[in-house]
Amino acid sequence: MPRIKKILVPVDFSEASDQAARYAVELAQQLASAEATISIDLVHAWQLAGYATPSSELAKETDRALHDQLDAYAKATVPAGIAARTHLRLGVPYDEIVSVASESEADLIVMGTTGKTGLEHFLVGSVAERVIRSATMPVVTVRQKKG
Repeated sequence: MPRIKKILVPVDFSEASDQAARYAVELAQQLASAEATISIDLVHAWQLAGYATPSSELAKETDRALHDQLDAYAKATVPAGIAARTHLRLGVPYDEIVSVASESEADLIVMGTTGKTGLEHFLVGSVAERVIRSATMPVVTVRQKKG
């Protein structure tokens, strides 16, 4: 079994992604050893509204705010002793998640899912499902616990 050294966690600031991030931290703590540490990369991918362009003031302000929010999230979620990096990407979320996973050489993706089914799943689609289908590394999904 390959050794896990880097875990990628997609973050959308929902309860589902919070639970996945906590799971990834627990996993990293359990897998860490005296001679090897595990790092966690957090990625947030966002898309522009149809009327905005990447160079618009709205896009720049949104990017700055999301960057600050993601950095604060990393500091609050990943404890000292676990290396953490953040990645903010503009684009189709599942494409960006898979790209960051490949570029950062992640060994594992841990991501949250709300467990939507039926018509809601058909209409909204599932980022997690698309990541699972596209990623070249294993993906662990953490289903959101209700309550």
